[in-house]
Amino acid sequence: MARHTTPEQQSEQQQEDEQTQALAKAAAAVTRKTMFRFRHAIAPHATAFGVWGAGMALHLADVPAWQVLAGEAAAYAAAATVRALIPSTRKALSFRWWQAGAGAWLPAADALGPFGAMQSLYFAAAGLWTVPYVWRNRDYIVRPEKKRRALEAAQAKELEAADPIVIRWAQKTAGKKGALADSKLTNREEFVRGGAEGTRYRIVLDGYTTEDAMLARKRICSDFGVAINFVHVEEPDDGAQNAATVTFLKRLAVVEPELWTEPLLDLETGILPVGPFEDGWGDAALQVWEPGSGPLPVGIFGAMRTGKSSILKIAAAEFARTEGRIVLDYLDPQDGQSCPSLLPYVPHALGIDAIRQRLYAYQAEMQRRRALLSQIEWTDEDGITQRGVQSYDHPGVHGMPMLVIAIDEFHLIARHEDLATIVHDILAEGSKCGMTVWTLDQNVYVAGMGGGDILALVTSGNVVVLRVSDRRIASATFGERMTAYPHLIKIHFPGTQNKTKGCGYLLGATDRPVMMRARHIPKMSAVMRGMPAMTVKLPKVALPDDAAPVRSKGGKGRRSPAIASADVVDLDAPAQMPSLTPSDVAAAQEKVLSLLADANEGLTGAELTVRSGLPLPVAFRVAASLVEQGQARMVDGRYVEMRRAS
Repeated sequence: MARHTTPEQQSEQQQEDEQTQALAKAAAAVTRKTMFRFRHAIAPHATAFGVWGAGMALHLADVPAWQVLAGEAAAYAAAATVRALIPSTRKALSFRWWQAGAGAWLPAADALGPFGAMQSLYFAAAGLWTVPYVWRNRDYIVRPEKKRRALEAAQAKELEAADPIVIRWAQKTAGKKGALADSKLTNREEFVRGGAEGTRYRIVLDGYTTEDAMLARKRICSDFGVAINFVHVEEPDDGAQNAATVTFLKRLAVVEPELWTEPLLDLETGILPVGPFEDGWGDAALQVWEPGSGPLPVGIFGAMRTGKSSILKIAAAEFARTEGRIVLDYLDPQDGQSCPSLLPYVPHALGIDAIRQRLYAYQAEMQRRRALLSQIEWTDEDGITQRGVQSYDHPGVHGMPMLVIAIDEFHLIARHEDLATIVHDILAEGSKCGMTVWTLDQNVYVAGMGGGDILALVTSGNVVVLRVSDRRIASATFGERMTAYPHLIKIHFPGTQNKTKGCGYLLGATDRPVMMRARHIPKMSAVMRGMPAMTVKLPKVALPDDAAPVRSKGGKGRRSPAIASADVVDLDAPAQMPSLTPSDVAAAQEKVLSLLADANEGLTGAELTVRSGLPLPVAFRVAASLVEQGQARMVDGRYVEMRRAS
């Protein structure tokens, strides 16, 4: 007969089932917690018991010890094969010291049997063998109430408290008279990345801003007694203005130059990685063009032999692989002497006359492209036909390559009014037509750049400043957008004989205030092998009468009637003093003073002119004004800083 239950009995049965389930869940939770708590103690003991039990079973089965050894060798060979074929299993199947112990114990247990003095001795040794492992993980046993994350945080806090960097920071930088009083270092993170090694922290600020912390970088270097290359202060990832990120480096990633080996230009975004940062965290990169907008200008500045041409070589190697969609045209008023290894692979114009012809052709090309783009018809998302495009979307659009006009020794071009005007127009309007200008020079004085308007347009795009001698150049180029110290870059890395050629700061697709180093191309012929030489097609134009060069009566040489040649100096003619603004005069004086401060025995007028890069009359006039002001004096025909002279 079927058993019938009353509603009351069904309710009691349901309660009993619920209680049973609750007890089972509680027991499972206790078991999981206990297993988790003692997991580091259970594993070695379970291994010891497992090996002993396996040895006993093998002994009872009369399995010879040599067969056990053969089986272990086969298992090890199989594990090694899997590790080699499947990289993801290498960590799990790595050979450890306890595996060696278990492997030696198992055949002994098989040969000696489950009982006896020797087997008991082996078992006791196995128990002692687990003691160091259990002791090392004792925190997981004596403090089970803490979760793993909380325990790791506590251990990290203890590690930070014993960190010498944290201790010194608290004593010096965060002291009452420190650069960032009452600040703290948290989130300690050691790293080895990209050839660099160091430790990163988060600075928790009290009464200071992120900008204050970045400006305190030199004070922090002083507190720790290191060169400025080994400390970096940046904005935190979350953008909080009461915090910053500081990196202390033990090894720099840029001491040895990295070679250019493959194209890195992203044809979708226009980002061109140039070289690694010295802390190894990524690459500094140029924003060659903005999708849907057009190419951006690039300004590359640095003293002589600092590696300005390295970036041009990278650009040439990258653009040559775009199948004609991007063309680099190189203009050098010094007849190709600035970067001769580039000439066989890119179109070029050498000398003032050839450059004048080329720039007037670019002016006509910009007008031609503007007229063409204004007549292009296209259909919008509503299916309506529109006429005219506002911007140059991407390289090669409408069959027009993107034109990059690289002008070396730009100050020699800027002194010609007609050429400076054309460059200004291309910088201001050429982006819509797929044209832009890259300028290379040693300085960024307003007069040398053809006026403040050109300088403002150049610095509105990408800026690269390599080693320079004037600390004002950083503020003139980066402004308040980035805190950089290109004037503190030495010829050699601190403590080494490795040169810093190619090292500098870059503001473009990346804006980290960290020194980078442009990749090196030792031989252009090696990286351009098999690449067709780039060519540029421009309309033929006739120069205006006041700009066209004419032949002299003897038929030799060419000159411009409107603009005096920069290559011929008449020593009998009276020197013409260029017109300088008060800010230009102050900058020139500061530059000359910095040069005199670094020269133990002073400098002659000629040496001062060459090292400063100033025009001859400007250099002499500035030196004379410093003597008049009492900041320098003449000693045996040499200009000497007053402090050294005394």
